[in-house]
Amino acid sequence: MVATSTVNVRGIFYTALRLYANNVSLHWHTGSSDPPNSVARVPVDASNAIDWPSEGVAGVVAVFNGGFKVAAKAGGASVDGVRLEPLVVGDATIALNDRGQWEMGTWGAPGFPSKSFGTLALRQNLLPLVTNGTIAATALAGWWGKWGDPLKESPSEPRSAIGVDAQGNLIYVASMTGSLPAQLGEALLKAGAVYGMEMDMNPNWPIMGAATTPLHQAGTFSVQLPNSQHDASIYATGWTRDFFVAVAEPPTPGCYWASPGLTHAQFVAGVGVPQPLALTGDTCSH
Repeated sequence: MVATSTVNVRGIFYTALRLYANNVSLHWHTGSSDPPNSVARVPVDASNAIDWPSEGVAGVVAVFNGGFKVAAKAGGASVDGVRLEPLVVGDATIALNDRGQWEMGTWGAPGFPSKSFGTLALRQNLLPLVTNGTIAATALAGWWGKWGDPLKESPSEPRSAIGVDAQGNLIYVASMTGSLPAQLGEALLKAGAVYGMEMDMNPNWPIMGAATTPLHQAGTFSVQLPNSQHDASIYATGWTRDFFVAVAEPPTPGCYWASPGLTHAQFVAGVGVPQPLALTGDTCSH
């Protein structure tokens, strides 16, 4: 379901987490303070803590941080039919559907998301860092100011990113050692990504945890981002910023976890409709 490795980019060591497509289901959660006022608008499945009655039943296998604060104007976001921030054409985007499947691409590009994808959540963060296996020209040119506001304007900061490889698996990379956007892009490439986007940065925000055995209640993530300022278990009880939760898919072929999905009527007044997970498929043992 998940695998971790270490990527060396000229002496900077990044932790790489790989989520295998079809073996895990991925969900996006808002934070208690960012996006602002989101907790009052989204249901518990997308709120600021792991939804143990739903995600815990499936079994949590990984968690990791989201992107910049809304105030950074780094892109839009929506979840469960609630638009939290307007989407920006040209920005790198991860899309999630009612089965927790993912697609990544540039918002506004033809064919993204796929026509039949059934998008449930969208999260953007800046322009693409990696496209078609190539690092963004602004990163290579050292225009670090386009890749977030570092503390004390020192461009070498802890950074994180997500991407997809040629097989559609999701890749998360992060290092608590100070690095530049170009080095982060190189880490994505070395981890196998063909498309990728920067996520959160600065010492307080990169957080990752993976479990060797799926967690069905709050517990310890056995694999964590070295030197992170926070234990990944903070996502079990609530966190201030947005984050992602990966849960285990059932081992039986043709059986998977899925939420109800959205219809047009469920977008009324911007109120989110709960999206609890349930086993779906003819081969499921209910």
